Amino acid sequence: MMQPGSSKTLLVVDPCPETQALALEQAKARGLSVITAPDPHVAMAMLDMTVPDVVLSDLCLPERTGISMIRDIRRRCSQTALIAMAQQGNDVTMLEALRAGAIDYLYKPVIGVQLGMALDRALQAIPQTVENVPGIEQVEYRLVIGTDPAHVEACVSWLIAVTAMMLPETQRLHLRATLIELIVNAVEHGSLEIFYQEKHEALGHDQYDTLIAQRRRDPRFATRRVIVRTCYDKSARITRYTITDEGTGFKWKRFLTRSDEPCDSRDANGRGVFLAKAFFPDLRYNERGTEVTFSVPLP
Repeated sequence: MMQPGSSKTLLVVDPCPETQALALEQAKARGLSVITAPDPHVAMAMLDMTVPDVVLSDLCLPERTGISMIRDIRRRCSQTALIAMAQQGNDVTMLEALRAGAIDYLYKPVIGVQLGMALDRALQAIPQTVENVPGIEQVEYRLVIGTDPAHVEACVSWLIAVTAMMLPETQRLHLRATLIELIVNAVEHGSLEIFYQEKHEALGHDQYDTLIAQRRRDPRFATRRVIVRTCYDKSARITRYTITDEGTGFKWKRFLTRSDEPCDSRDANGRGVFLAKAFFPDLRYNERGTEVTFSVPLP
């Protein structure tokens, strides 16, 4: 969901200064922002901060093969257009790159005109965003998540990649922390009804995984799920997130207001909820405490 007219990004993974300079020249002519990485390690770290629209990568890279990196980028960034580069005669390597997820390839040394044409093809291959499709007013996603807390971070990473990549980096980090906190709470304290003191004691005795496994096998909780709904409202310029668990609820008001009233040790740890409210002030629960909603303003 990129804003109309906003710049697309090219990630160049190549330690060669000549290739970087040529890519910058051709990208500038097409209104692309350019970021560079000398090796796959730096390139993959950059994916935690931004998802590039196009990746131009040499296949002969240190530390890990370019093929492996292309495969990882394709897995994490399904809509990114990948262009592979290799020396003449590496036809087998190029075929492997295409099978791994690259959509195009160039032989080195790269010629400016050929690189420009490859960038044009890559830009045409990028799926059109919701922002750029006239007539669409809202887009909604509904995720049904199981009760294994170990899966929450992967679900949140996918959700952010699909719904929030237009946000500034700091706001994405706040959103990621908030979604993880609220969904883990919905799984543990909501659907599995593991109270804070129980979790604390299990962690202290290295029995957390055992506790989770026992609750998930318990017939009372085995079929419970957590529902995450996302509504992107194009006209209102906000995205709303709603997280619903199938538990009995909790006394949430004390966590969102200053109070001298002591917290019940069976309740969820409220520090994360308090921080989430600080990041997103309109955060609110339903009366029972089984559903939480907040919205993120879009740039």
